[in-house]
Amino acid sequence: MSGYDIKKIVDIGLSHFWNENYGQIYPTLDALVEDGLAKKTADKNSGKRKRNIYQITPAGVDAFRDWLGKPADPPTVRNELQLKFFLSGKLPSKISLEIVEKYRKQQLDVLQEYQVSEVALRKGIETGEYPDEVQEIFAGQTTRQNAQQKAAQCSIFLLSLRHGILVLEARLSWCDEVISHLTHGETQ
Repeated sequence: MSGYDIKKIVDIGLSHFWNENYGQIYPTLDALVEDGLAKKTADKNSGKRKRNIYQITPAGVDAFRDWLGKPADPPTVRNELQLKFFLSGKLPSKISLEIVEKYRKQQLDVLQEYQVSEVALRKGIETGEYPDEVQEIFAGQTTRQNAQQKAAQCSIFLLSLRHGILVLEARLSWCDEVISHLTHGETQ
């Protein structure tokens, strides 16, 4: 795929737990090529715009499998809402309440988007009719997949999405607890 295609897949399929920008993607791709883990070829069908296509090498497949087998680093947490809420402690509780209510609304909106995606993925797994975003991911893969392979890959997408949904539900539960405490002085 091209760097642009990779960014699109990150935005579509991974954005609920991973974000990358072009400033990170292209240097990483260049480093993979330099290390022999990927190869880069010019796309002859790209028209006026120069477009490079990257493909994983056998050494890249081995490195990828090795990386998957290693324990993951603990998550790095940078939660601006938590920082603002923590620092609002010396201010009137009305300010803390406003911060949490706005955050709750934002999280609810994201949860609703994820739930729509969940329904679409479940339908795709059951019927083989996948959303356009998933079709784009399949189209960008170098090997064609049969229906069973597509369903297996979408099950992984779905399980990753479920993680995001459960995290959002926990955040909403926390918001409800904070709002109750700040409005009624209750702790659950």
